[in-house]
Amino acid sequence: MQTAQILFDQIQNAGIPFTYPQANCHNIAHYISLLAKRQGITLAKIWAFTPGIYTSYNTRVITFKDKNQLSPTGKIDWGYHVAPVLFVEQDGVVTKMVIDGVLFPNGAVPYKAWLAKIKTKKLIYLLMDAEWYLFNTSYVTNTQLDFFDGNTDEPVKPNVIFPYWFANKCVTDFFKYEDNSKENGWLEKGLAINNTAGIFYENEIKPILNDASQEVLLNDYRSLVGNVLNFENVFRDYVYNSEMDEQFHETHAAIISTYRTIFNNECLKWQQRVSEVLPFE
Repeated sequence: MQTAQILFDQIQNAGIPFTYPQANCHNIAHYISLLAKRQGITLAKIWAFTPGIYTSYNTRVITFKDKNQLSPTGKIDWGYHVAPVLFVEQDGVVTKMVIDGVLFPNGAVPYKAWLAKIKTKKLIYLLMDAEWYLFNTSYVTNTQLDFFDGNTDEPVKPNVIFPYWFANKCVTDFFKYEDNSKENGWLEKGLAINNTAGIFYENEIKPILNDASQEVLLNDYRSLVGNVLNFENVFRDYVYNSEMDEQFHETHAAIISTYRTIFNNECLKWQQRVSEVLPFE
């Protein structure tokens, strides 16, 4: 446990953006796994999936209060969450300890305490090798899948009735940090998004949280930063959407320009840090 706490302290002091819990847990978990591996420590990952991810009929997600008062709704919703797992041996007993600086900033905790913190009914969790970076979900249920029987090039439906608990489940497949994700720097950009959002919060939002005269501006900023999809659209992808429309960009052109520069600088920083922990090829 002492060694585990030392590793946790190193992670806490590594500049990892834990203070923006809206998104990118998979990038945080993957960077921690690479950082630990560089020290000769192999971690696993624990993935928690809510029904909103793996079923077609249940939209339940992980929900908790946004302590930063950043979210427009006052709460943060996750369809899934992932964190690194360290196997700790004490007195001949191995305990699976989760390293999660977002939910547990004071140290690693047993995985059952981590699951209890999430408190989502019908949650599915998986313990997997740390090399698995992220997943794709098809949102095609098992009963909607086409199958190939090997005798024809045309798909056929299986002559079987699926049990109710399986019929509406969606197909998920994991992939590693390679090919498209690595070539396009998903890991570096995800960490840069969280860092940039944290800087925006400290510099632009926190000072006006309790200023009634700034309510309109605060609501705009919450729409921008409290919703990570909006934040990514504006600063990573340079695109409009229904909320971050042309008028919004025109109204906040100066600050958008400033934080695009900050995001690009954060990307460069994380490119360097990730290059230092990625396996040699």
